[in-house]
Amino acid sequence: MAYESLKADPNRKIKIIASLSSTREILSPQVTEADALEIRLDLITEPVVDELKKLRDSFHGPVILTVRSSKEGGAFAGGTNDLWSKIEPCLDYGDLIDLEIQFKELAPVARQHNKTIIASSHQNLMPGDGELQDLIRELHSYGDIIKIAVQPQSDDDLLRLLKITSSCQYPLITSVTGTLFRYARPLLCLFGSLYTYCYIHSETSPGQYSLREMQLLAHLLSPGFVDPWFEGRPVRSGDASGFYERAEQYRKELFF
Repeated sequence: MAYESLKADPNRKIKIIASLSSTREILSPQVTEADALEIRLDLITEPVVDELKKLRDSFHGPVILTVRSSKEGGAFAGGTNDLWSKIEPCLDYGDLIDLEIQFKELAPVARQHNKTIIASSHQNLMPGDGELQDLIRELHSYGDIIKIAVQPQSDDDLLRLLKITSSCQYPLITSVTGTLFRYARPLLCLFGSLYTYCYIHSETSPGQYSLREMQLLAHLLSPGFVDPWFEGRPVRSGDASGFYERAEQYRKELFF
């Protein structure tokens, strides 16, 4: 399944999905710098199939087809049949389909086309722990990968999200919306989130970093970071594996 290609590279803690909202972005040379791509079919208003054909000639990573509803921060206001009519012409060019809970009845249809399901939920608030656990169970009931985006309101909220991310037993992507805790986007990958989302030209979610910004953050926060500017010559900053071992131990002490 496409999930196999979404598994995080152990040598790089932060992997990046570039979320594309226009045909211009689909044809951008920058797409090859991302680990995976999300095609936001709710935001792209022009025909897109020809551009997707060209994309698959140059980009060989996973491609996610997404129609985000207006209820969850997108631009789509139709029903289930309307949503599938947007996805169906693009099926040959996507590996995964993002489905919100309200459209979960489409999961069996998507699997008939050998697509992996990202079961997603996007909320402009921070649910309680019990609500989050219930949400994870519901998303897991029809999805192969769970995606949860929430909006923490305090440091305690963010710590709870880190705990959920670290302890989840299922393949999981977690993210934050808004600018208050946007720094948590790459941080969540260090606690177990498979991926973080970014943009190339235009944000598809408030608080996103650009692809170039996220590449820099991923580089700085990865083990074995190399600083090419130290005294004018490449110098290895040291093996960071000990840091990540200590961080893992800290997580266990903090959360368990």
